[in-house]
Amino acid sequence: MALGAKIKADRRSKITHALYQCIARQGYANVKFNDVAAVANMSPSHLGYYFQNKAAVLEYYVSRICRKNLDELPPLTEADMAKQIELLVNFCFGSSMMNENLMGVMKELNGLAVHDPALNKIKTNHTAEWKAYLGQFFENARVVNSGEAATKAHAMLTGLNTDVLFDEALSVEEAGAIFGNYLFELCGLSAGPKHTLKLHSE
Repeated sequence: MALGAKIKADRRSKITHALYQCIARQGYANVKFNDVAAVANMSPSHLGYYFQNKAAVLEYYVSRICRKNLDELPPLTEADMAKQIELLVNFCFGSSMMNENLMGVMKELNGLAVHDPALNKIKTNHTAEWKAYLGQFFENARVVNSGEAATKAHAMLTGLNTDVLFDEALSVEEAGAIFGNYLFELCGLSAGPKHTLKLHSE
């Protein structure tokens, strides 16, 4: 990457992280373009060189974080499905994606995507790629209807991610165990071992 392109990419990354911080602190609806500029230590006019408005920053941020999430999915190379399940559970519930602030921001962005065509397209593609990944996961496990299993698993994952945010009685570890046991069930395997999750912060 050329130096100029790298500098531009680095500054875009800095700006999107500033937006993330603003949303985590005050919610997207209350964030102003000037707020993002201030957190990024830039003037509004300088910020405007990289993004036309707040919505453009948001679209870039959502696109990047969805791509990063997909790129980091565990490879489906384990012959032992119990081990493959363990890897997936730890990715979903033991990675930086389970950071409370990030989870809250992502839930808010999912709501915004309902009525925003650009965000809706990004999230629709993200969901489709996740389901394709899960479909291959269940094909490897020789599940007869891998597509249906993928839809069920994705729905369970989405629901648990939301419940962890709003149900104080449900810990991340418990949510991971529920998801893992459900994957064992969908694969037609006996209940797996307790999952040891390695939690990381953003």
